[in-house]
Amino acid sequence: MTSGKQQEQIQYQSRLGVEVLQGCNLADLTEQQRHNFKKSLWEHGVVVVRQQSLTASKLEEFSRQTFGNLMFGGNKTLDPDISPDFQSQYVYILGNPKGETEPTEKFAWKWHQDKDGLPRHAGLDMNALYVVMLYGMEVPALDLDGQPHKTQFLDLIEAYNNLDYQQQQQLEKISLYHKAPSFSKEAVDIPTKVHPIVSTHKVTGKKGLYLGVELTIPVGMEDKPEDVKHFWGHLFQTVLERTPVYSHVWQKGDILFWDNSQVMHRGIPYDAAKYKRIALRLGVVDS
Repeated sequence: MTSGKQQEQIQYQSRLGVEVLQGCNLADLTEQQRHNFKKSLWEHGVVVVRQQSLTASKLEEFSRQTFGNLMFGGNKTLDPDISPDFQSQYVYILGNPKGETEPTEKFAWKWHQDKDGLPRHAGLDMNALYVVMLYGMEVPALDLDGQPHKTQFLDLIEAYNNLDYQQQQQLEKISLYHKAPSFSKEAVDIPTKVHPIVSTHKVTGKKGLYLGVELTIPVGMEDKPEDVKHFWGHLFQTVLERTPVYSHVWQKGDILFWDNSQVMHRGIPYDAAKYKRIALRLGVVDS
């Protein structure tokens, strides 16, 4: 007999990870296709376009045409030992493009929301429509857990809806200090923005959690590190217990897009001594 919990897992259908633009080339979309693509992204939070063959500069061009010019980073020196197809001013490489045996993206293995320069950019809320795209040009066959290579996501709108009403009400009274990620050039010692932990999506109007997690401190706990640790531990345990995880299994040529005002994510460790991984990352605020 199937237990209730197992039955619930079998029936669970995530709204995240829908495949869009089947058979299309992102470098050659019509305005209507771009419009429909963005509509799907806001509706689903995470979408995937498969079987793409783009350079880094073409990915950047697609981003400008679809979302606008507000990207973080830029002005970096390109690496002469890496193919120019993998590099442009606003595109970053996650993986081991030069055969490194030690992964460089360990920071991405913890649950987080990408923030990059949002805390430092005047006029932008923390739940601005900050979209990150990740293009799998070379994909490891397996992760360290022996399963196909994946990136995992949590639906923060569903997470909010799965909380008890009393806990929802408590969280709606709490705001968080935010600063840029520790690896970012934008990082500073003092958090630079305050934002409510319960946010309303700018397009759909749905309520969800905005956690960030790394380097975020609840207002009133600035000098209470143990209270901060307990707060996050309890909240995150509750979210993970009640919200199923969506796992995107990578195929070469996939471009994964996610809306950071709706979801948080983590990468899964892989054996860099055994596999090559080249994933191009670009983040942009929708205009």
